[in-house]
Amino acid sequence: MKDALINYRRSGQVNRFVLLISVFTTFVMGGSVAPVMAEQMSPAYNITDGRPWKMTMDDGRVTTLVLFENGKGKMSGGPVELSPKWRATPDGLCLKPGTLLPERCVQLVRSNNGYIGMRAGEQLFKLER
Repeated sequence: MKDALINYRRSGQVNRFVLLISVFTTFVMGGSVAPVMAEQMSPAYNITDGRPWKMTMDDGRVTTLVLFENGKGKMSGGPVELSPKWRATPDGLCLKPGTLLPERCVQLVRSNNGYIGMRAGEQLFKLER
């Protein structure tokens, strides 16, 4: 009888321990997955496929922009070829064209054949294929 009581108590402790670990794992996984899911819903991930985009600036200049999934890219067609870095935002992306150039964030709005980069309600560029 005594052995059965000890086994019962141990199984209760084990069950509580398993429940505690399950709750902790669910909390940790839920907290770490939610931001990643929100970021992945960004329209930035639709343009970072390593294929070239025709980028028309608001002043009419045309360049080529290629963005890769690893947060890097290439810009050519201007006076100097640049190696920009990018990061996703919930509604678009932030692009840092070069070391000495500031990061600029834009909202990406879907258009007929690409995207429009907007900031403060103004169009900064158009991406087309």
